[in-house]
Amino acid sequence: MKRTILALDVYDFKKAQDLVEKTSHYIDLYKVGPILFLQSGREIIKMLKDNGKEIFLDLKFHDIPATVKRSVESARDLGVFSLTVHSIGGEEMLKSASSVENRPKIWAVTVLTSQITTAEEVLRRAKLTKSCGIDGVIASPLEIPIIKKGCGSNFDVVTPGIRPVRIEDDQKRVATPESAVKAGADFIVIGRPIIESPNPAEAAKNIYEAVEKL
Repeated sequence: MKRTILALDVYDFKKAQDLVEKTSHYIDLYKVGPILFLQSGREIIKMLKDNGKEIFLDLKFHDIPATVKRSVESARDLGVFSLTVHSIGGEEMLKSASSVENRPKIWAVTVLTSQITTAEEVLRRAKLTKSCGIDGVIASPLEIPIIKKGCGSNFDVVTPGIRPVRIEDDQKRVATPESAVKAGADFIVIGRPIIESPNPAEAAKNIYEAVEKL
């Protein structure tokens, strides 16, 4: 599977469909977050599956353990590849999520990349999630080496905050696609640099060529 995840952080189905058509050759896995899911729900899931794509359902579940477990079961029934939970939900919630049979991959959010934190805090949360049976974490590119060292190479690190060039936005902890992959990222999540590009296909192609050769 290609390492680049395209974040479909758009407001309508047709825009998402157009992006998938333009970038399909370079992207296997697409992130569907709350905005698009609330707009299009099962329609967006079906469109991606009909195009032979995998879905990263990024709804960041954080609730009582029983509710999160049922949410993971529902995501499993949708046929998604992966989903997110919040690490701050705690041990019982994380264990309930990971206990679901035949479930998708679960990646726990450590600290949002729009926030300032310390590598030690991110590692603490990563170790907690691993001990609860979670498959990996969402963490900024800056924390990849310490997580891989502390949790092992088989523990997934999925990194948002990827920017081919530095732009002014709300992301604080960022890196280029190449540097994130060299640091050990299993997947990199890219949104605005592709979806806001005048040529999304070319932007996706450039990132694909930059990271898949590493």
